[in-house]
Amino acid sequence: MSTPADRRLRPVSSPSPDAVPFWEAATRHALVLPHCLDCDEPFFYPRALCPACGSRNLAWVTASGRGVLHSFCVQYHCDVPGLAEAVPFVTALVDLAEGPRMMGFLLDAPEDPEAISCDVAVTVEFVDLDDGHAAVGFRAVPREP
Repeated sequence: MSTPADRRLRPVSSPSPDAVPFWEAATRHALVLPHCLDCDEPFFYPRALCPACGSRNLAWVTASGRGVLHSFCVQYHCDVPGLAEAVPFVTALVDLAEGPRMMGFLLDAPEDPEAISCDVAVTVEFVDLDDGHAAVGFRAVPREP
């Protein structure tokens, strides 16, 4: 099954001001998360206030890039410009090792959705796009024998 990044797609929108540092780091192939300096909690999606305590005392921290596949969805139809040409593809919901849950593309997903399993280890992988941006993807980590 292809992934949108395989087709050299462009981002479909501009990031919100709160998300700019995340996407700038992605172009450098770094996964960063907003982190509350008051309650010591990382979170995702980027926003101006900590969702746990409401603090504005935030910093960006580098994440490990490791996680576990929580859920996924095979996209057979998509009307979003820049993604419609890539169907079918798999979107993944990943529980990061640091705690937050985030969405990305499942890279090199099997053709048969029945072959995709939740609770498998994944690692982040950024895919460079033709316009200088990067797409966030996750790749299953091979199981040890």
